[in-house]
Amino acid sequence: MWPFSSSPFMRLNDLHDEYDYVVVGGGTAGCVLANRLSASPQYTVLLIERGPAVDSWISRVPLLSASLDGSPLANKIQSITDRVTGRPVDIYQGTGLGGASLINHMVYTRGPPGQFDRWERNGAEGWGSKALLPYFIKSESAQYEVNSRVHGTKGEWSNRHNTGFFYSNFQLCADASEALGLPQNPDLNDPDNSPIGWARFPVTRDAGGHRISTARAFLSPGVLAARRANLHVCPGTIVERLVMEKDGDDIIARFVIIGPTDAKVGNGITKQVRVRGEVVLCAGTFGSPQVLLLSGIGPTDHLKEVGIPVLKDLPVGENLQDHFGVFSQYFSPLYESLLRIRHQPLYFIMQFIEYLLYGTGVLLAPVVQMGIFACTALLDVRGVPSTEKHPDKHTVPDIEIMPLAYARGLAERDKSRGGFSYLTVLLTPESRGTVRLSSADPRATPKIDLNYLSAPGDRERLRQGLRLSMRIAEKLTESGNILQPAEAPRSDDDEALDAHIKDQACTTYHYSSSCAIGKVVGNDLIVKGTRNVRVADTSVFPEIPATHLQALAVAVAEKCADMVLGAKIRSS
Repeated sequence: MWPFSSSPFMRLNDLHDEYDYVVVGGGTAGCVLANRLSASPQYTVLLIERGPAVDSWISRVPLLSASLDGSPLANKIQSITDRVTGRPVDIYQGTGLGGASLINHMVYTRGPPGQFDRWERNGAEGWGSKALLPYFIKSESAQYEVNSRVHGTKGEWSNRHNTGFFYSNFQLCADASEALGLPQNPDLNDPDNSPIGWARFPVTRDAGGHRISTARAFLSPGVLAARRANLHVCPGTIVERLVMEKDGDDIIARFVIIGPTDAKVGNGITKQVRVRGEVVLCAGTFGSPQVLLLSGIGPTDHLKEVGIPVLKDLPVGENLQDHFGVFSQYFSPLYESLLRIRHQPLYFIMQFIEYLLYGTGVLLAPVVQMGIFACTALLDVRGVPSTEKHPDKHTVPDIEIMPLAYARGLAERDKSRGGFSYLTVLLTPESRGTVRLSSADPRATPKIDLNYLSAPGDRERLRQGLRLSMRIAEKLTESGNILQPAEAPRSDDDEALDAHIKDQACTTYHYSSSCAIGKVVGNDLIVKGTRNVRVADTSVFPEIPATHLQALAVAVAEKCADMVLGAKIRSS
């Protein structure tokens, strides 16, 4: 645990009346930004986090901390009824210092350079692959054999590969991928490699087998103690709204209204903090647009509907995206599945002891160990890579298949067998959803419409991804592996695949783009029409990246810090 009594954790009533910078949200990006902005003692920084400041032993055990149900660090909300499945989507957000990096599967992947270069060609100047590379390198401490030209080894945030696969099915999936024409990518984060093929996932974990959240990496007890005078972290609080005023053609944030996360705490007393410099929203894809909307920045019709005076008409919350996933689930031998730790208590105890003594075993969270990346434009009608079309390092994959040593549903309920599954994910959806206020109450859950598969082309590309996952499963069967269908597609025709999509669809928790560059914020991340309000989290991506999001969220925070401090220097 962080030592609350001797660190800069602050209670609401103890906050100063003004700060140079106010960072709203102590999640994956916010912890990084707070670190960088407070590096110089001449600037005072306030970091506001709605969740607790927790760094317990359990929260650092990879597998245990990634269990979302009932976790005090995972806030569960629901979308409106989804158009594909006919049911709401369960959404989990990291709530606590470190945000989603406290509860995710620790995957450290940057994303294909071809997509970032497309962003830049489309107007996001400074967000191409070459411009982003230094910001990946800055925070990274890669603990495996890497190309030092494109990797960092001296940053605060370490990542490493697991030593081998925990279950043989993963290696069989790698072999099947190569047999189908999807070769190994030895380093998924080297931009000189083609992003098409299979690859091991680096994970943000230390040498002792502990999860490294961005809170642990960037706001360690040592950092907090050394910066007590100028960095204040206030957990258990939210920003209710920004107090803005017009100054000519610009809008300026003068104050931040802060209250307890639970309105019953402290009788609902709020604190008004003056902003000398800038406010940076790092509250995530749902939280950052919510603060802007509550402050009067957003679509005029919507703000009028909920009774909030309009300061600036902007499409806040109108570009929401997620990676839509579909499970294909199989029965497997129990010894090949993580379900063994649930069905055999003695096995779990043995693994727990192994982790305590050696920092090894299944508690290192081997649920996601590898990914298989494909481009549907390069697949034939059966979902097999074409021998006539070939990718290069600029190709952007639109499908990821993650083999998992786990299964839900029928396989999970059968205690005599284990489960193995493929999660087929659409990486580059064209569909867009929305984030809207459900009321003017800042503690009310926003109204979230993920609007999956609303763009016609998304469904066909997802079908192709499912066909490829079926071909991989067939290769395993050919090799003698004992996989039996539990809840897998009946066939690869459109009707059967659509029925399977409806039944086995899920979110992958990769929410993005609700405050997109070019629409809500400029290339400098400043909210359009304002002078001193920026957004720096996954909500600013022009489109959802074809990758897992945490590494890119940190790069955004690094780049934002440079822009904020550069603006301060220019104005002084």
